[in-house]
Amino acid sequence: MIKIDYNLTSYEDLLRHIARVLQLKVVDDTITFTPDIATGFVKLIKLPNGLEVLVYDYIPARDILFHRKKTAREYFALRLDEISGNKEAAKSSVFFGNTLHEWYHMAAANIHQKNVNIILSRDWLQKLLGREDKGDTILNFISLKSPMYHYELLDVEYRRLVNELSDTAIDKDFEGFIVQNRVMLIIERFFTRLYKKISDVNTNIKMSAEDIVRLKLVEQALLKDFSIPPPGISQLSRIAAMSPSKLKMLFKKMFGLPVYQYFQKNRMNKAKAMLLSKKYTIQQVADELGYNQINDFSKTFRKTFEQLPEEI
Repeated sequence: MIKIDYNLTSYEDLLRHIARVLQLKVVDDTITFTPDIATGFVKLIKLPNGLEVLVYDYIPARDILFHRKKTAREYFALRLDEISGNKEAAKSSVFFGNTLHEWYHMAAANIHQKNVNIILSRDWLQKLLGREDKGDTILNFISLKSPMYHYELLDVEYRRLVNELSDTAIDKDFEGFIVQNRVMLIIERFFTRLYKKISDVNTNIKMSAEDIVRLKLVEQALLKDFSIPPPGISQLSRIAAMSPSKLKMLFKKMFGLPVYQYFQKNRMNKAKAMLLSKKYTIQQVADELGYNQINDFSKTFRKTFEQLPEEI
């Protein structure tokens, strides 16, 4: 397996870092893989509006694990992954996350990967959404969501845009214009759909700034230590200085899941990250996350990811 660790927020720097790790050359902002690594390419596109985009189109010869480490300054990454193959196609998805938290992406050997990666600074996003009537709702949501991970399925329209961006036959005379248009269509589609999901959840519930601060304290207490059972609702209610019913209602509005589903989701995300790092055995991960029986851990993991831990 090849592992590529990075914490860069410039895709130009990232492209050159990937080339150094793989001992390849960058030619015209493109890395062409050698057969021992993969068949295909990764290409940097710098747009007139200031965005950087990395487009991958390749079939790995070996598993490649991309590990984005935490960064000191917050950026946002919007990534579209089209993964070919009968079973693998179900993993095709749209991912949005911030760089204050680490995440992993595994490109499995012999599976065709098409990935479009867009890096967004907070300032750029503020300028884009700040002009819109509903922009503040989205900005507040992604600011409060911690850790900020959002997944959705890669549907037909997203697939079309991915394929157009990875198409090497794009008219070179208008490449910048065409690519910027497609990238902005992806951004428009993602954020308008995200706004609809936000507005559909408990639209009649009001939340004060003080409530938000208290809910953040609840989240910290809930996710502080996965090796022990999570605090009970009564204890979390005392931290939030609100009734259990109000806590459960506001928590779901702010974080999108009931209290203990949110705990379990983050617990399993940590489990997957630990397994992908290849530093821990399944038993060590189960112990770290407070499971007395490895079978209980495996069942929960499979229910969450539709994979057994050993398949990771």
